Amino acid sequence: MRKTRTVILQIAIITAVFFFVSVPQALADDLLFDRGLPTANLNNDAGASRSNVSWADNESTSNPAQSWLPGDDFTLASNSNVNKITVWIVAGGTSSPGSIPTGLSLWGGTAGSQIAQISTSPVVSQTHYVGGQSYQGYSGNSWDIYQVDFAVNLNVKGGQTYDFFVNQPFECSSGDPCTAYANAFLSASNGPLSGSLQQQNFDGQFLWLYVNGDSQQVIPWNSLGNGWDKSSDANVQVFGSPTPEPGSIILLGSGLLGLVGVVRRKFGKCA
Repeated sequence: MRKTRTVILQIAIITAVFFFVSVPQALADDLLFDRGLPTANLNNDAGASRSNVSWADNESTSNPAQSWLPGDDFTLASNSNVNKITVWIVAGGTSSPGSIPTGLSLWGGTAGSQIAQISTSPVVSQTHYVGGQSYQGYSGNSWDIYQVDFAVNLNVKGGQTYDFFVNQPFECSSGDPCTAYANAFLSASNGPLSGSLQQQNFDGQFLWLYVNGDSQQVIPWNSLGNGWDKSSDANVQVFGSPTPEPGSIILLGSGLLGLVGVVRRKFGKCA
């Protein structure tokens, strides 16, 4: 009888340990940071309250010696394993409306550190604003919106700011023949006007990664008075799973050992 109960106890403990170890994996797609697409005051119909915008680096040559990669940052509430970063791209270029963005890559690094390429070959899918709206340029033209899901493998500490930037080969943005080129048009919006629950994750500051040969520099930028009448932040969602603190793992182990002792004493008493 005791041997049978011991086997049952061991199975129960193994199951409990497996459950707790499996929890982070099960939560691998948790939404850790939400500054997604705006849901209100969209396009020109919103007038002065328009919330949505997109930003890209415009150049007069298709092969510039320097470039500015559009981006922003995020800060997570706790230590986390990040496995996906989602951004949105407006299909750029008056000469190629509706073209699927290609050649996209994601660059990133903790604030103040070297920025490096962290993901390539993303999953790109066409999407819309709430209600099925596309992006409307200020000239009135409609542009497709593409959701870009970058698979990553990052360990990000809670409270630590992480910078990210989107890179794309330059494409024609105006003229026929082309007179100007632009890289990815990264979707952004003004927090107070976005109508979304994720407003608390807006700080009104966009980022650019200035790249000139082997040198780089992160440039904070406020769009208020610099091409727009409002501040804006890049739209982004971050997915992954919180990482248990070392102390909580030790506590969990102590709890399981205590459970073993209690159950064994109970079995001994019943025998």
